[in-house]
Amino acid sequence: MLYALLALMAPLWSRSRDRTAAQREAPDTSVSRLLVLVATVLFVILSILIVDLYRDELQGLGLLGGAERIDAIFMSP
Repeated sequence: MLYALLALMAPLWSRSRDRTAAQREAPDTSVSRLLVLVATVLFVILSILIVDLYRDELQGLGLLGGAERIDAIFMSP
């Protein structure tokens, strides 16, 4: 799994090492893929926390289900 993650991140690292001096001086207007990934992860975490915080209100509006109880036999080891 670690190898797959490193292979996924390799293009991000290789692109920064391949730049020449002229490219480093020019302003870069492209968006970093790592920045987009971090922003997406933070957005998902914030969304989960907001839904958890307002769970009762969302259930009252009918936007969130899960009012059924789980049978205790399924919760045992």
